[in-house]
Amino acid sequence: MQKLKSLFISGYCTYLTLISAFSLYSYLGSDSKAMLLTAILHIIGLSFFGLLFLGKPARTSALLPKWTIPTVILGVSVAYQSVLEANTLAIVLAAIGWLGWSLYLFWYSSFGGATSQALVIGKPLPEFSLYSPAGETVTRSELSRKPTLMIFYRGNWCPLCVAQVKEISAMYSQLNAMGVDVCLVSPQPERNTQSLANRFNVPFRFLVDKELKTAEAFGIKADAGAPSGLEALGYDSDTVRPTVLITDREGTLVYSDLTDNYRVRPEPEEFIKVFQGMGLA
Repeated sequence: MQKLKSLFISGYCTYLTLISAFSLYSYLGSDSKAMLLTAILHIIGLSFFGLLFLGKPARTSALLPKWTIPTVILGVSVAYQSVLEANTLAIVLAAIGWLGWSLYLFWYSSFGGATSQALVIGKPLPEFSLYSPAGETVTRSELSRKPTLMIFYRGNWCPLCVAQVKEISAMYSQLNAMGVDVCLVSPQPERNTQSLANRFNVPFRFLVDKELKTAEAFGIKADAGAPSGLEALGYDSDTVRPTVLITDREGTLVYSDLTDNYRVRPEPEEFIKVFQGMGLA
């Protein structure tokens, strides 16, 4: 199922690009309003992914109403106009586009309600070993010395993840004043992690989860969670479920967010409230 999701997202984005161009070309050649509406329907979906890759949001709503409502309206409009024009192709393309958007919202974006038995509030994290880009080992006992914010992100290829790292980096002064240790963890290659660390230039721990051993121990591994084709860029097909963990000075887990939707992530203010509740000014 996860492999199917990996193939779906790559294929869906390719489909949106090709059909947007084809529908617009068909409209220009035939003056068919149904094909114009079909083009707009697909351009809306393409624009959403384009904005994601511009790195603007670190999160979205689950149902994306600002994008979904126009998609529904356009789907109905295409159906009506296609009947007037007897344009079967337009309604078929629009139906596929609408189905693709629905699958993206309700199927692809969700992790299916998976939970972790290893991450229990009030108990220590399982033993783990993470690595700096230089190869230095970081263990649970080392991170138990200070209150710690751990963010597991999928990699530099994920625009929402990079936006989340940017958001946390902007909070460095506040977190540092609280005495919080920040660890940003990804299974991506060391060179990619170092590149991200250089980009934001904050003294956080940018760490690598080799072979996803820590993610597996924590129950947050996402098999075949990366879009198909990223292997050509050096990324593994398996990745991590975006996760936020907070531990106290003793290494006890006091907060966890294992999102069931890769686009829905906690606001930074939520972390601050947790640290304030721990007595950190």
